[in-house]
Amino acid sequence: MLKSLLRILKWQPESVEAAGPWDLSNRLFSFSKKDHLTIGRACEGILIMGATGAGKSSASGRAIALSYLRAGMGGIVLCVKSDEKRVWQEYCREAGRSDDLIIFGPEQPWRFNFLDFELQREGRGAGLTENLRKLLSTIANITKQDAAKGGGQDEGAYWEDSKDVLLRNDIDLVKAAKGRITIGDLYAVLNSAPKSIEQTHSAEWQKSSFCYQYLREAYHQPKTPLKPEDFQVLDEYWMGQFPGLAEKTRSIVASTFTAMCDVLNRGLLKELFCGATNVTPLAMEEGKILLIDLPVLEYAELGRYAAGIWKYSAQMALQRRDVLASPRPVFIWQDEAQHFVLNTDMLFQSTCRSYKVSNVLLSQNISNFYATMGNGQKSEALVNSLFGNLNTRIFHANGDFNTNEWMAKTIGRTRVLLANANTSHDPTDSMSAMFGIGPSRTTSGVSEVFEYEVPPSVCTAFRTGGPANRWLVDSIIFSNGSCFHATGRPY
Repeated sequence: MLKSLLRILKWQPESVEAAGPWDLSNRLFSFSKKDHLTIGRACEGILIMGATGAGKSSASGRAIALSYLRAGMGGIVLCVKSDEKRVWQEYCREAGRSDDLIIFGPEQPWRFNFLDFELQREGRGAGLTENLRKLLSTIANITKQDAAKGGGQDEGAYWEDSKDVLLRNDIDLVKAAKGRITIGDLYAVLNSAPKSIEQTHSAEWQKSSFCYQYLREAYHQPKTPLKPEDFQVLDEYWMGQFPGLAEKTRSIVASTFTAMCDVLNRGLLKELFCGATNVTPLAMEEGKILLIDLPVLEYAELGRYAAGIWKYSAQMALQRRDVLASPRPVFIWQDEAQHFVLNTDMLFQSTCRSYKVSNVLLSQNISNFYATMGNGQKSEALVNSLFGNLNTRIFHANGDFNTNEWMAKTIGRTRVLLANANTSHDPTDSMSAMFGIGPSRTTSGVSEVFEYEVPPSVCTAFRTGGPANRWLVDSIIFSNGSCFHATGRPY
């Protein structure tokens, strides 16, 4: 019986078909001669932490980025600092990928209408109104990601629900009448909608109203399929329900929509994201590197909107793709990642390995993310959930207590045995007591305690590169579920 079991354990197939270039077991980068970062590990997420100047971008980040480029991966790069473009141009030159770099920015010819992309895309669920509403709502609220402020009051929920009803009917009408979606069209419908039931019968209003003209086009010549019962819902809303609202109620509902979409209907964002489309997130699957050159430190909130539009649209597109037909792994690169965190990130990260997506987040400390997401248990839970799904974590020099303690807790505690001994004297006279002599008594023992396997203070003494350190940078690498040969432990 034992011999049979040993034969089974030792059996190897006579021939194994060579793994394809995008097999999850393929190596991207080696930590040592025997420890490697594979495509599969990369797609489980990477978090790099380190204080300013600790080498997280120039050491760990650079090595991993170059390994991705040399492997032929596509990706999206979100920018905070103005020099990010120059850095990635150099990476692409070094990896022989300059022709694959697409720089998306105001001075470039590239444009991306994210709403129309969702409407026109192929596949099941394409163009569904509720998906378009969710997409627009998420994008419009990118700079209001404070989860702790979310809902809870019935009055606030009422206005939010009313705004969603307005948005659904607006999207449905524009989609049916024009066969495309732009923020400008959505605005045109709302601004020309009737203000009263009486106005709906006015020939002058009917002649000048985009809302009325779109209703006629949707009825007589719909550009997208529209069932009679669906048109009836549209007609009842725009010609009955909306104008029938009390003036104050209608004004508040309309203002919640305009406040949400106003930033997308003007200036730079309108130019880049609300017209024609000549590049989409699907370019990543063809091996392109999309660098979003609207750095947050220069463009402030507009930079965050631009990054958020690309990031969320990419998340949706990548979770729909067929990895058998499109197996190339891709990455989403986020240096100073606290600027780009979305409430949807933790759910997206939980499926990244299945869709061959590597999320790479770089930041100074864990406190940055808590500050960005806002106070409250829900915000903290979102951050912890996201970090819990990033299975490779690299810790550079850091003076942040919370981050160093989190590193120590991540690695865990180990059992330590402490020996103790005590010797006492029992003097028989005053002279013996003065000189500590006389009969003695010794006791000893062993106590068991659990201490951090790697204490938090370790990160405070790491080398940070530069000539003083002979250009060497230290870090601790943790890989969940792995066992490094140098330590026999997951770090």
